[in-house]
Amino acid sequence: MSYKALARHHYRGYVRYTPIRNVSDKEKEELYDMLDTKPEIKYRAKIILVAAEGYTVPEIREMTNTYDKTIRKWIHRFNNKGTKGLFTEIDYSRMIKVDDKVKREILRISSTSPRTQGLKFSTWSLRSIAGYARERKIAKSISHTTVRNVLRDNGVEWRNSKTILAGKSRDPEYDLKKSILKS
Repeated sequence: MSYKALARHHYRGYVRYTPIRNVSDKEKEELYDMLDTKPEIKYRAKIILVAAEGYTVPEIREMTNTYDKTIRKWIHRFNNKGTKGLFTEIDYSRMIKVDDKVKREILRISSTSPRTQGLKFSTWSLRSIAGYARERKIAKSISHTTVRNVLRDNGVEWRNSKTILAGKSRDPEYDLKKSILKS
């Protein structure tokens, strides 16, 4: 019986059986070699080695203080891809790319007043620029960190905005408030 058929066969109530396929001697060697690498790889290799000894997911959870879902994920990845499945794969095609047009728009937005854009606040924050860019469909998805990087790469130093009471105000108690802040 294959391990997938065994998994379906052993599924009873709340306990999910997550079998591990037979681990070859070569794979065991690779797993033991992985114990001398980065902590996260070492941890994944330990999960597989312990599972190969016949321990169940709940038993591994007790030993490693790890979520069942995480243990099952690494067992399934090992079952499907071998030891290569224990390395995190980065899918660069799914990462958000900021093209020159978006960069120019971010620079233009950051150099204008939010009030000229019809907004109710007077200074931009990195988050508000990112939100405005998403709202106006300038960028489908953009974070404040990406906005900071675009500005930095183009020589714009960004500082957090600070409210300063200076100049004239229509508030009748302005002078009183200003004197309290100075003291």
